[in-house]
Amino acid sequence: MISLASNLRRLRRQAGLTQQDLADAAKIARATLASMERDGANPGLESVVAVAAALGVNLDELVSPAPAERVFKVTREEAREVRDESGGFVARVMSPVASRGVQVQQIQMAPGCDSHGRPHPLGAQEFFFTYRGTATVRVAEEDLTVEAGALVQFPGHLHHRYQNRSSSTQVEALSVVILA
Repeated sequence: MISLASNLRRLRRQAGLTQQDLADAAKIARATLASMERDGANPGLESVVAVAAALGVNLDELVSPAPAERVFKVTREEAREVRDESGGFVARVMSPVASRGVQVQQIQMAPGCDSHGRPHPLGAQEFFFTYRGTATVRVAEEDLTVEAGALVQFPGHLHHRYQNRSSSTQVEALSVVILA
């Protein structure tokens, strides 16, 4: 709980709430909330759970060091895997859930793969780096050839497709999406 006070202050301010606003939402006394925002506080679990719920965050976000101060490792086994209907496009989401604003995916495309990309929110930027084979990324009706060692950046909200036009070579790539 060593990070509770600083995380609570940061999250409350990010939400644009006063102490009274948050206390009311959590159904606790403002004095209890003020105490929780002081270093060395030792609040009851019920109060911490109520504040987390009122902020719309999980307990980990309140009690663990802030994301900028943590080191995360996601193993291949822990990655969330997404496949298209044909199974020719596989994306493994490698970014930790706590890394808000950034999504990192390891991508594999079988020969002949043609898969729709999922549009991202307005303002997002996608960086697509091919490290094996040659991919074609179709962005808003423009075909961009991305050979091994090359990268293409594009506005992620635009309609896009990922293609492997080879009949024999698998494509391996990395997609990084930065959300605005």
